Amino acid sequence: MKKKDNYIFYYIVTFLIRILGHLFFLDQVIGKENIPKEGRCILAGNHVSNYDAYFLFRGTKRPIHILGKIELFNGPFAFIFKWMHLIPVERSRKSPEVIIKSIKILKEDKIVGIFPEGTFHKKEIILPFKPGVIKMALDSKAPIVPFVIVGKIKFWGHPKVIYGKPLYLDKIKDEDPLKYLENVIIKMIKENS
Repeated sequence: MKKKDNYIFYYIVTFLIRILGHLFFLDQVIGKENIPKEGRCILAGNHVSNYDAYFLFRGTKRPIHILGKIELFNGPFAFIFKWMHLIPVERSRKSPEVIIKSIKILKEDKIVGIFPEGTFHKKEIILPFKPGVIKMALDSKAPIVPFVIVGKIKFWGHPKVIYGKPLYLDKIKDEDPLKYLENVIIKMIKENS
């Protein structure tokens, strides 16, 4: 018999995070209707701070399996990240097992959250995307919902998270899908900055 995923801890923590985060950030969420209410999808966007996972939690009440650096799983709070269903990524090397695990999760009609830049930074432009997000989407046939986080990420800074329309990579014929995704997110940043 297949073991059922337990999301009780996830729901409690994200409920509290959404309340406290909104009070501290005074943030705005735009386009959350673009995240499917059921079925698989990938949330992919820019990475600007340590708080970015919070902005994903603000978009949907559905559990999100977010790719996070493996260092988070080595400290005293490692159990929290495990119970939050984060997927550990060792950024110093290629991790095909992470892609395989993510595809498996997507094929179970769940959501995977990814920051394709691979690390956060405070630059105005995005870093080149890692190709893993494209492999996940193509192998699982999951749409990618692009998102951008803009504004000041500080207490009472009024940042915004904007979710765009789902992208279906099988419909992109004449362009490199990774570059296409990058360009969509760059355009969203420019339109909302």
